[in-house]
Amino acid sequence: MKNLKMILALIAVVGFMASCSNDDSSAANQMKIKARAMYNPAAANRNAEGVALNSNVVLSSFKINLKEIEFEFAEGSDDDSMNDDDDGFFNGDDEFELNGPFELDILNQNATVTTVTIPNGTYEEVEFELHRSTNANSPMFNKSIEVTGTINGTPFVFWHNVDEDFEIDYEDTNQNLVVNNNSYDIVFNFDLNQVLSLVDLSTAVDGDGDGLIEIGPDDTDGNQALANQIANSIEDSCELDD
Repeated sequence: MKNLKMILALIAVVGFMASCSNDDSSAANQMKIKARAMYNPAAANRNAEGVALNSNVVLSSFKINLKEIEFEFAEGSDDDSMNDDDDGFFNGDDEFELNGPFELDILNQNATVTTVTIPNGTYEEVEFELHRSTNANSPMFNKSIEVTGTINGTPFVFWHNVDEDFEIDYEDTNQNLVVNNNSYDIVFNFDLNQVLSLVDLSTAVDGDGDGLIEIGPDDTDGNQALANQIANSIEDSCELDD
């Protein structure tokens, strides 16, 4: 009888623990994080003044390498639910962090970066780190951005190894991301139409005459200044959608 009472007591404790676990999990939500590079040649071939630009340029791929992604809690929001978590995703009490790397080709598609469980809360912005790939077996090795296509029919590749933190918010700065017991999709949206309205790729040259126009920081073809201009334009082209 004594053993039976001990067994019943143990079952009660386990049941209580399971109940607490279920209550805690109700504050967790499935979020699918995506990235997209918007490109419409008709829109991209004119600058802000409507002047024809890059009409001889066609893009075929846009690749990025992300090192990490962070969701920052809005000031004054209740993030106490995070304090007891120890699953390796959290960095302090004011942000939710995901570690990569995430290598993506995102031209004209919603490429899924990852799907995660994220705590309830109000998040004021999302930050991600564009970082050069350290995977020696990847075509993106030592690159953080790569764009390919043609300029007047000649193949080109733009690449850069810039390491940059992107702090992005909604176009409406008063809007926050509110997570409350639901599933969500958010999209990092790179507007390449905006990039090409600011940069004239037709000025790029095949300096070494090998049949490939290279636009990069190593200045193989003499396009280093253009490479830096494109990288700066890409940094200003990203917004958050949901």
